[in-house]
Amino acid sequence: MTSKKVLALFLFVIFMLRPLNLYSSDFIFYCAPWKEINSKKTLQNNFSIKINNSSLSILGGDLETKFFELIYSHPSFYLFSSPSGILLNISRESNPRNVSLWQNINKEQLFYSSTCNK
Repeated sequence: MTSKKVLALFLFVIFMLRPLNLYSSDFIFYCAPWKEINSKKTLQNNFSIKINNSSLSILGGDLETKFFELIYSHPSFYLFSSPSGILLNISRESNPRNVSLWQNINKEQLFYSSTCNK
């Protein structure tokens, strides 16, 4: 099989397996302060998460990154990414919602978690 045929087959499979609905609904969540998982240190300020179509904004809180785009929608979670490469995961099934954030700054990996209610 030639490389063009393999590439065409690969693109066809990706297109067919791609989720049809990559957009989340519009929601606002009110969240407890971030808790750093490694050091168990809790940051000071509460924050809100606003999801509008495929965009997520963090309002308030102690972290600098505030804007994310939906990159994957799963039946049990949403996965968002910021332009700087920070990943944010929001559960879909639980109440309160579990929120996890991972960032890699200067080769140091930081993990944060929080819980949010509608």
